Amino acid sequence: MSAIPPTCPHEADVPWRAARVPEGTGKVAHVIFGIQAPSGEQAATYRARLVRLFQAAHGPGTVEHGRYTDPQGWHCEVLLAYWLDAVDYEAWSALPEVHGWWQNLPTAASEPVGLWREAMVAPLTRFQYGAGSDHRAGLVTLTGIEPSTKFGYWGGYRDRIPDSVTDKFLSPLSRVPEPVFRDTRGRRLRVVTPDNLCYLREGQGWADAGAAERAIWQEQMEPTVADWVATLRDEPQRTGCLSVRFCREHDVATGQPLERQSQAVFALSLHHVERAARTIPTHLAVKDTFTRMHAEAQFVPGMHVWVEMLILKAGDLVADYVNCHPHTGLLPYFEAVDAG
Repeated sequence: MSAIPPTCPHEADVPWRAARVPEGTGKVAHVIFGIQAPSGEQAATYRARLVRLFQAAHGPGTVEHGRYTDPQGWHCEVLLAYWLDAVDYEAWSALPEVHGWWQNLPTAASEPVGLWREAMVAPLTRFQYGAGSDHRAGLVTLTGIEPSTKFGYWGGYRDRIPDSVTDKFLSPLSRVPEPVFRDTRGRRLRVVTPDNLCYLREGQGWADAGAAERAIWQEQMEPTVADWVATLRDEPQRTGCLSVRFCREHDVATGQPLERQSQAVFALSLHHVERAARTIPTHLAVKDTFTRMHAEAQFVPGMHVWVEMLILKAGDLVADYVNCHPHTGLLPYFEAVDAG
């Protein structure tokens, strides 16, 4: 597989923002805790317990909450937790009340609820964030942001990752493995992932959009984004996408819906993400619609559109699934071993 040709930053048309890397920052932690259940009521008890555990010592610096229905019809909730220092995450997860809760989750196949934990621990030098406003989401609520010109061209994602200067982030696999749907219910499984897996989370928020911008978003952008996400979900071989969760976001404390959404994606590599973005019509439609939306704007833009990405080396991701159905997350694509 050939490397993506190098690109150079240039002046962008809008004041784009990227992550600030605080001096001395080492490894960060981003952990996706997921709950799948036949209904929201059955998921609520597990969600409330986890939110209480986040209040313990060394808990996450910030947490965001999304809900979606997966293609198999299960109600799913994710709590997206972030730690600026991975040492704090390790200390929190080792607390007796946290460790005990996770180890004692029910695993009987007759139990209707499944849970997962996808824990990413990686250096901030393999992270990037980009947005067109000063609003913050995800990890940069802890790091801060700063102006950047590495936007508006193919290759900007890569150029915003500090380690891209010395690492091409190539996958040892040239194509997405054929999915295998194992007997996973009633089991605690850990998925073994390859080098340079790419985690991508994109978000859109319209709480600050005026009436004109909101109408354009709802009529033009929102369905175009939905088409692109459907392509990622339905065509893994073409897109390199292994898992996509299209979440409507909610307040962590109250559960009330917010005027924002995000899409959390695991892809085989950054190379696969770049190729899909440049070549697949549904993504080109997103780019063209967004560009036209703001080029022709008769309003001051208030939308918060952002992206964050982590490149995960082998061992950076601990992906555990407890009593989950066989289509969950990364279960279909890689070796799964008993987690004990």
